[in-house]
Amino acid sequence: MIQRATLLFLLIPLAWAQTMNQPSEDSTQKERVRQLEDSMLAPCCWAESVAVHRSEIAVRMRLEIAKSVSEGKTDREILDHYKSIYGARIMREPEGGARLLVYIVPAIASIAGLLVVLVVIRRLLRHVPADLPVHP
Repeated sequence: MIQRATLLFLLIPLAWAQTMNQPSEDSTQKERVRQLEDSMLAPCCWAESVAVHRSEIAVRMRLEIAKSVSEGKTDREILDHYKSIYGARIMREPEGGARLLVYIVPAIASIAGLLVVLVVIRRLLRHVPADLPVHP
């Protein structure tokens, strides 16, 4: 009897710890819903994500997204649905090749601007005569 009690005493915390380490399906769905809401802009002002915006349309979209996730629709199906209604502008970040341009063009422009500044400074310094008198 004591052995069974000891065994139970050891197994219950282990089983509990095992269930705590596994993410529940509900928390996985909530995370998906949050990511989807965060990936789209509220179409009323195009300034904030659906996840944080307080407009009526953003609230409705949050409810629709949660419903779609619970119905088993994929992220792509949900995003495509909203893109068909509002266009690609609904996405917070552009997809595909446009996404690459958003990150590469500013970097290239910054590097080019820095090079232009360096060339101008070198040309200005090259034209300064070396025998100018120094005034104390």
